[in-house]
Amino acid sequence: MSSSGTTAVTTDGPASLAAPAPGWRRWLAAAALILVVVCLVPPVSTLAGRYVVAETAQFAVFAMIVPALLVLSGLWGLPGLSRLPGLAALAGRLASSRRRNPSFMRSLAVLAVFGLVAVFWRLPAVVDAVARHQALAVAEMASLLITGAALWLEIVAAPPVRPRGHELHRAVIATFAMWLTWAIAYILGFANHGVFHAFRYVPGGPLSAVADQELATAVMWAVAGACFLPVIITAGFSWLRDSDDVEQELNRVTDATGLPAV
Repeated sequence: MSSSGTTAVTTDGPASLAAPAPGWRRWLAAAALILVVVCLVPPVSTLAGRYVVAETAQFAVFAMIVPALLVLSGLWGLPGLSRLPGLAALAGRLASSRRRNPSFMRSLAVLAVFGLVAVFWRLPAVVDAVARHQALAVAEMASLLITGAALWLEIVAAPPVRPRGHELHRAVIATFAMWLTWAIAYILGFANHGVFHAFRYVPGGPLSAVADQELATAVMWAVAGACFLPVIITAGFSWLRDSDDVEQELNRVTDATGLPAV
């Protein structure tokens, strides 16, 4: 139907979406969908209106876990979705745009937008509003999924869409994202009084306000570490390995040209 040269040109375009995603990727997409539904309906939604730790777990799922699962699942190649012409065209344009603009500053801009959205949804007044009106959790989910998925596209591959930068850039972006999440949790964890007002604690109940906030901090730290540390470690080791290869290549060139030793 097309020559081999044409195939090579369109490898990163919509034509490459014809290949179905591996089975394990489909399970990631299914897990993402299940997590979203679980977080939006009782009992999780009810608990999110009573305890900070439950509301924080809901936030962590929307901001980090589900975006990571969706990107790693390779939505473009899932059965049914891969046949949608609009999705194929979008993936092709996105892949082409990232090849033409491999700017690290663009990746930092994506990180900054994600950070602003994440900080907004962790402001005490906003957390109180979500706890009182769980319908706001839908808006929280939508904004965090969009910005979170954009962030994960900067650090992992979802063929044909690949990160803009090389391994070191990916490691830096993932590290900053993790530190940002930890900083948000750090501020909450060191509060010696109740920061939020929408949560009511009965004396002698299962949790006090401070204990609830400390548990919420632990959830944020654990989820951020579990999501971003594997990317940081993998990209870092890959960069170090490639750096060793570059050094060996330079040594071979130096030996071949007979340059004097310094």
